[in-house]
Amino acid sequence: MDRPVRIIAIDDEETMLRILKRSLEPENYIIETFLNAGDAMKRFDSGEPVDIVITDMMLPDFDGFQIIEKAHSIDKDIMVIVITAYSSVESAVRAIKTGAYDFIPKPFDPEHILIVVRRAVETRNLKLENIGLKKRLKTIPYPDEIIGASQAMRQVFGMIEKVKDTEGTVLIIGESGTGKELIARAIHYKSKRAKNPFIPINCGALPDELLESELFGYERGAFTGAINRKNGLFETAEGGTVFLDEVSSISPMMQVKLLRFLQERSFMRLGGKETISVDVRIIAATNEDLKEAVEKGSFRKDLYYRLNVIPIEIPPLRERRDDIPLLIRHFIKRFSLKLDKKITGISKDAEELLIRYKWEGNVRELENIIERAITITDGNIIGANDLPDEIKTNIEQISQSVSSYPSDLTLFDIEKLHIESVLKTANGNKSRAARTLGIDYSTLLRKMKAMGISI
Repeated sequence: MDRPVRIIAIDDEETMLRILKRSLEPENYIIETFLNAGDAMKRFDSGEPVDIVITDMMLPDFDGFQIIEKAHSIDKDIMVIVITAYSSVESAVRAIKTGAYDFIPKPFDPEHILIVVRRAVETRNLKLENIGLKKRLKTIPYPDEIIGASQAMRQVFGMIEKVKDTEGTVLIIGESGTGKELIARAIHYKSKRAKNPFIPINCGALPDELLESELFGYERGAFTGAINRKNGLFETAEGGTVFLDEVSSISPMMQVKLLRFLQERSFMRLGGKETISVDVRIIAATNEDLKEAVEKGSFRKDLYYRLNVIPIEIPPLRERRDDIPLLIRHFIKRFSLKLDKKITGISKDAEELLIRYKWEGNVRELENIIERAITITDGNIIGANDLPDEIKTNIEQISQSVSSYPSDLTLFDIEKLHIESVLKTANGNKSRAARTLGIDYSTLLRKMKAMGISI
């Protein structure tokens, strides 16, 4: 959201409104307070945006149900938080069933309401993000960040079309920076689930305890700090898609819990006793070879087969060099607008350097280099001098290496000799050789098979 969050607070007790305003204003929210619902109703009709509504359940002129109905008639994604006396908890539960986001019993702790509002803002932002992406993807065949005309990318696009409306779990395989999340988003937003949420989570960025609570949610009192119930991402994504990035990094304990969920499509919140069933599609992604992880015993074989129902492999950038000029022009256009610079193109020498570079960081690395070049260039054309030194150094090293081979060898022969040399240096350790070559393990195995290399 590119503007301050706007909150409407409604209560017939002026003291309550002062507490709410004092608690929330330090977060840079814009707070509008109303002592009666009638004035708040007029505010809804003004056309000014509203993100969060905090309302007392019982007001002299209207009740909380009417406030919820009015707010959602303006914008169905407005988050309504109901404040209620303990004696009215039953009504508050009913309010949640009719569309309220959450309820807070009186008397309330200001810190408690701050946490609830922060969570409501996050949920609102997530919904707005999904709405924006859906609108964008209706007008173009693929997200504009997915650029490619090479045979390898045409195969990926073909797989997206084939799997978009299936219910099978998709496993996207590719090195870091190849755009795995973009592919997952394309599958979701071209599918019949597109009107429902797409929720990504980076499994490698969270410790076990936090990952479990994020996926499955928790009940109040499940652990220290769980002052209220929280729905997990599997519940939040009902009818939609959950994207599990870096799935190879999850611990053995979480692998068991994820496997059970994939088998049953049901779970219990942390601290809960109720089994909850959901309708969500799972798309997972990995930049590691899960088969190798299974062989080493670090990844469960049964979970691997549950995830690998429909595999889609994203080729690294160095294996689709024909797409590099297209990507360069795309990023020049994007960052010229972002940085307000009139960059019209790239010199032939600079483009050739980029085409021949090793691209260990893939499309993400190319994106960063173009942004840097546009930032520092003084002209309207990106030149070779605007590129990082490591790109020019890498090209020189490649040229020196190639010049050491007989001139009558083909590129295929040179690549085969180089791979064999690296494997020999690595004492046959394929994982180490793949890292030295700057390719992933599965790519090395594929090349070895195609070239008849056996170590």
